[in-house]
Amino acid sequence: MKFNDTVFNTIDNGIIILDENLNILAWNRWLEIRTNILKDEIENKNICKEFPYIDEKKLKRKVKAALVTKNPSYFNVDPHKHLIEIRINSINANYEFMQQDVTIVPYDLDRKIVCLYIYDKTALREINLKLERANKELIDLTNKDYLTKVYNRRYFNEYSEKALELAKRNKQDISIIAIDIDRFKKINDTYGHNIGDEVLIEVANVFKSSIRKSDIVARFGGEEFIILLINAQLDEATTIAEKMRVKIEDTIINVEDNEVDITASFGVATVNQENNETIETTLKRADDLLYIAKKHGRNEVVNSL
Repeated sequence: MKFNDTVFNTIDNGIIILDENLNILAWNRWLEIRTNILKDEIENKNICKEFPYIDEKKLKRKVKAALVTKNPSYFNVDPHKHLIEIRINSINANYEFMQQDVTIVPYDLDRKIVCLYIYDKTALREINLKLERANKELIDLTNKDYLTKVYNRRYFNEYSEKALELAKRNKQDISIIAIDIDRFKKINDTYGHNIGDEVLIEVANVFKSSIRKSDIVARFGGEEFIILLINAQLDEATTIAEKMRVKIEDTIINVEDNEVDITASFGVATVNQENNETIETTLKRADDLLYIAKKHGRNEVVNSL
């Protein structure tokens, strides 16, 4: 099939001419260069047999739509984000293959032929990806503790109020665990703040690995942490706290020839919704229970309704 060679082979897009049965009638220079497939090797072959990852039913439907409506039809290239695999040879690229947009345009209605325009969108998607990552980092900086990467107090206060309203609507319990690392000042004074920071990170990791996706852990300052458990009654919250207590007790930080033993004390309380208890008052109760655990000798879980 003959086309205007000047336009067809100099345009900065991929162009494929297809018949209604998805046979390739033409393949331009742009595609030859980027795929290393010459037109003589691919013309008169079915595109879906040459590239089996293409959704044949979807492509046929879109080709038919363009021919029937006599209007361009956008072809969604999800989930791969490309129609034709074109590998990106750059160590700095975030994508393995060129990211593409594809438009199907009626070319010859009498002969039921369409033209597929393939646009390289990799640079644009790279920028969008960087923006998404920058936005996520900004959100994390706003909502999370810089050292332990758990949520900060401000985020906890905002989230817990919304969570309580949702729990009331769904008639679910919400429990709070208040935690304090035992003798943390002594660890800092004996081994230095770098080891103290390592202890905080290790303990935070124990909390993060022990809760469900619906729960959140926040650092309230210093060695104090708070965990909000959604749809958890007091006995369930106490069981989770006890498991975390044991995990922390088993955690050892090695400092040169010494081992730093860590323990923590826990106070557990459930929001009393019948009395319209607030997050703030429940938090206060959990904090009071935590200090009872401290008075009992530390490394203990204390709960109360």
